[in-house]
Amino acid sequence: MATDGDGVSVSLARHGAGGVRGSCAGADGAAVLTVSGDGVLVYDCETQTRTRSWTPGHGHDFAVPAVYDPGTRRYFTALRSNAGADPALVSWTDADKTLASLETLIDGATARLVGGVVGLVPVGDDVAGGGCLAVCGNGQVRWFGADARKLAASSASASSSAETSLVVECATACSSESGGVLVVTARGKGGSKTGKTGKSSKRGDYTETRVATLYRAAGGTDEGRRVEQTWRVEAKAPDTEGDAAAGPGPLRVIAAAAEGNDLTLLWSNGVWASYKPDGENPGTPTRVLRFPDTSGVGTQKTAGGKRGAAVRAIESPSQAQASLPNASSCSLGGGYFALARVCGADTGVLVAVVDAKFGGVHACRSVLGGAGGGVSISALRDTDATGSFRVALCFAGELVLVELPKPPPMSLASVLGSLSTKPSGPAARALGNANVFAHAAPRNVSVLAPDLSVLLARSEVGTRGAFESGAVVEIAIDGHLGDGDDEHVRNALAIFGADNVTADEASSALDPFLRSTQKSNPKSKGAGTTDSSALMPPAVLAAALNACVRCSLWDSLRTLVDAGFVTSSAAAPDMVGALLSADRWRDVEVFLQTATQVSAEDLLVCLDFVLSDGSGDDCSVGKGTGGAKRTPRALSDKSLQASRKRLFAAATSSVLAAEDLAGRGECGKSVAAAAHCARVAAASVEEFPVFSMPRAAALHKICARPMDPVAASSVLPKLSPKAAQTLASFLATWLKVFAAISVDVSLRSPTGLPSLPIVVEWASALIDAHFTSFAVGAMGSEGGEGSVDTNANAGAHSAMRQAAERLHAACDAVGKMGGALAHIGEGAALPEHQGVLSTTYSIEVVDW
Repeated sequence: MATDGDGVSVSLARHGAGGVRGSCAGADGAAVLTVSGDGVLVYDCETQTRTRSWTPGHGHDFAVPAVYDPGTRRYFTALRSNAGADPALVSWTDADKTLASLETLIDGATARLVGGVVGLVPVGDDVAGGGCLAVCGNGQVRWFGADARKLAASSASASSSAETSLVVECATACSSESGGVLVVTARGKGGSKTGKTGKSSKRGDYTETRVATLYRAAGGTDEGRRVEQTWRVEAKAPDTEGDAAAGPGPLRVIAAAAEGNDLTLLWSNGVWASYKPDGENPGTPTRVLRFPDTSGVGTQKTAGGKRGAAVRAIESPSQAQASLPNASSCSLGGGYFALARVCGADTGVLVAVVDAKFGGVHACRSVLGGAGGGVSISALRDTDATGSFRVALCFAGELVLVELPKPPPMSLASVLGSLSTKPSGPAARALGNANVFAHAAPRNVSVLAPDLSVLLARSEVGTRGAFESGAVVEIAIDGHLGDGDDEHVRNALAIFGADNVTADEASSALDPFLRSTQKSNPKSKGAGTTDSSALMPPAVLAAALNACVRCSLWDSLRTLVDAGFVTSSAAAPDMVGALLSADRWRDVEVFLQTATQVSAEDLLVCLDFVLSDGSGDDCSVGKGTGGAKRTPRALSDKSLQASRKRLFAAATSSVLAAEDLAGRGECGKSVAAAAHCARVAAASVEEFPVFSMPRAAALHKICARPMDPVAASSVLPKLSPKAAQTLASFLATWLKVFAAISVDVSLRSPTGLPSLPIVVEWASALIDAHFTSFAVGAMGSEGGEGSVDTNANAGAHSAMRQAAERLHAACDAVGKMGGALAHIGEGAALPEHQGVLSTTYSIEVVDW
């Protein structure tokens, strides 16, 4: 049996697909398996061998799976005879060495389960006398002792009268520590279950509400023994508007589990819900998870088709089939629950670990096996040395031991990882991409955008200046939330959470958030509209970016970038690699210009993309670097030519703008700044010829970003010697340009071109990262992979050194004016006869 996902698993036994009835925890961590027509089998999970077995006997079969009570160390099961008599409750121990057939335990004093039986569960560790609890067909719970003698029974409910029928849909044992049995019943709308004709009423005759009741055995003496009701919840079905997964008729509960004051139900539409029986609204779900729809999971296939085994056993106990339901759940303790669902031949059974408090998915494992059949899951009593959850899984005629990672004690910190929306995470594997994105979104998804002027008018502060650093201002959110924002957000999350998203769907989902940006873009649809855009919550942005990258919606992704929503690599960690894989360098250029933060990973991918020549033998980025495997080997000629055209057009525009200012007779800082931009823009074309620096147009965009020291220490050392040489030649040329134009650091370069401080940062960081290869050049003589051109390397170093000398001389001259400028700024007298003379000062006009 093959598996994948979290944890490990191993097959303990194989039987007929229709014969396995269920399993439970045995003594010392063993697993007890009940097989129809075969017997009760005990397996040692450590040695993975069968240790004991008992057959039901001739003419008998099992009405329900056998259970083991650790308090009395006895097994219990109900045997059904082919003659149609009421099931007989029998009990035995491992000490009965001569016992082989369980029918020999039936005699005249054997207790009969009148009315049929739905399930047996042990009473729990803390109950004096031990024994088992038997759930009858009418929902009543009876307590039987170690000798299979009836000790007590639950009180009859008013709803179980002849005028109102009950159907037990689930009967599940609680954790061994707390003990007890959870009984989930469906209440009829009226009339008895079976009329005078003897035929069952239709499923439509039952209400949507399910009654979940937890029963426990209590009392230590014969007179005080009783079956008490711990809590009772009328659980409401989750909202299923527009959901076709429920099938015909009302929703049903196909799996249930409880522990303490936590109740979990899996409904027939694939919705898992948790309830708080001691809460203010015990019948309303506190957490909801939607699992993918699987055909036939606990629903009617056709009129008169198959339904849950428990329902069939109640309606016709004498002819109940040895089949399992399509889903099963059990308590693991500590607030965690295991949920097993049949998901088809390709996926097999998905086993997930969820918690009832936060609704997190902590582990998920797929178990593949034979086709057909249902599933049953039960928690084994002991965990292994590594602290894993051990569960026994019955599926397709096999008993499988599954070990799942055990999370730490329940807390918010232990749940954070379980809410991850990564495709490889357990939540995505258990729920699917669409459902995990829908559940990861916050409940209140409106965005508060208070107007500061309105707040000042309503408050006692009065003016903006009264807000000092660290001041706390109380803002009442009433009346500030947009009425339609929630609808737009829900629609967007539903669209982007789907596995396949079309361009039209993405455009319609983003339109409400982009209306204000469309008004300023005449090419946008709806230009000239006056509608204000809805504010985009982070959850919508994350879902939109994920869908655009996953479904290659490049136009929608470019729209988000142009609108200013993608401000950092953290907002879209996979965007740059995906764009480069699609050879969309123009979109990457826009992101590099507009983003406030670019991660070291994205910067490394861009350098690899631009500096590689495509040969494959001398990739610019060394082996083993992250991100390089996702991108093409080099920038395509088409993208490179388009980048050169944009660079030439920008340079022409800067030169014409400077000439226009000069022609109008403008003067002052604006003219100086325009002239500087024109010179830098012209140099970006003239000083970087195509034949010697073919990739300079793309490098301008990368090196225009300030170099973060942390990113430099992570990215630049990974460059190969040849790539470092190319980058050094590029930076040396820029140093030469600025040495010839101006060393005034206050003058900015045009957008998309590096400035003098940025070039100095890049050059310093590159020299620090490759000092040895630059100084020694040992690899240049080998001529192998990663070798450098020694002559070109020396030329780049010489140019960089000459430019640095010129820059140092210019900066040194400017630095000597610092004292004079300080005196002028303070209005102080010149330092006559103090080592200098006033005649050494030049008269300057300083624009303060």
